[in-house]
Amino acid sequence: MSITGSDYLELKATQLEAHLKQQLAPVYLLAGEEPLQIDQAITLIRETARQQAYTERQVLHAERSFDWQQVTEQSSNMSLFGDKKILELRLPRGKPGTVGAKALQQYCQQPAEDVLLIINSGKLDKAALNSKWVKAVAHIGVQIRIWPLSGMELIQWVQARLRAEGLADDRASAEYLASRVEGNMLAAAQEIEKMALLAIDAETTTEAWFADQSKYTVFDLVDAILRGQRPQVIKILTHLQQESFAPNLVLWGLAELLRAVLYAGSGNAIKGVQNAFFYNKRNQLNQHVTKFTSLQLYTLLAKCGQIDRIIKGRAHGDVWQSFVDVSLKLAR
Repeated sequence: MSITGSDYLELKATQLEAHLKQQLAPVYLLAGEEPLQIDQAITLIRETARQQAYTERQVLHAERSFDWQQVTEQSSNMSLFGDKKILELRLPRGKPGTVGAKALQQYCQQPAEDVLLIINSGKLDKAALNSKWVKAVAHIGVQIRIWPLSGMELIQWVQARLRAEGLADDRASAEYLASRVEGNMLAAAQEIEKMALLAIDAETTTEAWFADQSKYTVFDLVDAILRGQRPQVIKILTHLQQESFAPNLVLWGLAELLRAVLYAGSGNAIKGVQNAFFYNKRNQLNQHVTKFTSLQLYTLLAKCGQIDRIIKGRAHGDVWQSFVDVSLKLAR
């Protein structure tokens, strides 16, 4: 069910799920500076649309040299199989410019019947909120302004994330984590994923977790690789080996890093990188990919496959020396 101009809504992020159970608007505008919540909201819209036969997806990045004619072209190009399309327009600065504003106004005057337009904007100031293109979107669609959580809302969000991962979710643990990351939800999600990945038991508090962070982890290895700190890479791998760190976790980190760099090379870093830790490294990934050819990256990924066989006893070789070889080739 699509909504009309008279049904226009401005929703909070927490209201989106209930809204989507009732209707799907032709256009959604998500604005704000909280990337994790925005990404989750877009994912929810996307999944709802796919349940309603929106099987195609096109992502457009509206940078300074962007050709706004693409919006019209993508919305009017019908699939050979008659599939519905999700068109995601990423507008990082929140200002499409004169040409872009006109293109969006024209689109909203006559939106494509089988196209769902999702506009992912940066923060919109007062002038932008009163602009003609935003009002045009408002006339036919849904606007969601997303703000960082704070206070009790943030603590409850952290508790829910901890609980979902089977970790200690008492209020003291949630408050401690929220204070350590200074309200940064993406950083909080990253720490929780680290704790879950490294099999921290449900009785371990977040305070104890942070107290133990003097030990190296696979995430420290990834950081050193992205910074090109080759001596530090060798130091961390040596430490992990001496501590009998699980080789499969090191392999996971290297393979995920390679996949994330490959996604960045294809221009789809945000779409392809689902892990919060690597999502938070997207700017570094975009810089790192320029140092390699696709062939070099795929060759290293194949090497990871070889290491996996060594770990499983299906091939011969030195697992830790192989980690050193791959890591040093990645650390530029």
